[in-house]
Order: sequence, then C-alpha cells, then structure tokens
Amino acid sequence: MRILLVEDDKDVAETVRQALAILGHSVIHAASVVEAVELVDGSDGLDVAILDVDLAGGTSAGVACVLSGRSIPFIVATGHTVAETPDEMRGKPHLRKPYLLVELERALELCLTSPSG
Repeated sequence: MRILLVEDDKDVAETVRQALAILGHSVIHAASVVEAVELVDGSDGLDVAILDVDLAGGTSAGVACVLSGRSIPFIVATGHTVAETPDEMRGKPHLRKPYLLVELERALELCLTSPSG
C-alpha cells in the first residue's frame, strides 16, 4: 500500500516509516498540515493515511477533511483519548501512542475494511 504519514516528530515518523516498511508498505511523509494537503493534492494512488492529531501549530483535522472529501481512509494516531479527538477525526480507527507494530497492522486492516474508511 501507499501510505501518507502525517507526523511532526522526526523520530516518531522514522520509527513508523520503518514499521510500515517491515509490513511491506511504501510511505510518503508530511510534517505539517500544509505539506500533507500538498501531498494529497499532488499524489495519485494514496491508499490510506496515518494522521498524528497534534501538529506544531494546530491539529491535522484539516487534512482529515481533505482525505474524507477524496474518500481516502485514514487512521488517527494520538496520545490523547478518543473523546479529545477533533470531531472531523472521530469514528476512524485510532492508535493510542505509543503503539505496537501489531496494533498498527490491525488499524490498517480496520481502516481498509470499514465501510466508513
């Protein structure tokens, strides 16, 4: 799969990228909302995205809206509870940081098999 990873922490992004590579996926990375939206706009064939909720300067809720508008499923990655997640990101598979490789793999499966994406 081709996965967009939106994560502003370099170390976390590299760890998740490596985990996704172990699972056989290719990853494009964005560290900000602006960069993520540009990548979505300029990219064909994104299968899924993983969105860190809290980014420097705000949240990735805007990216979630763009992805939803293009019917691209996404996973929410956060250190917060589901109740603290922006409305635009609720109802999607959640990964509570820190998460394990098996949890990431399961969230990808849920994201791609869920009718709401």
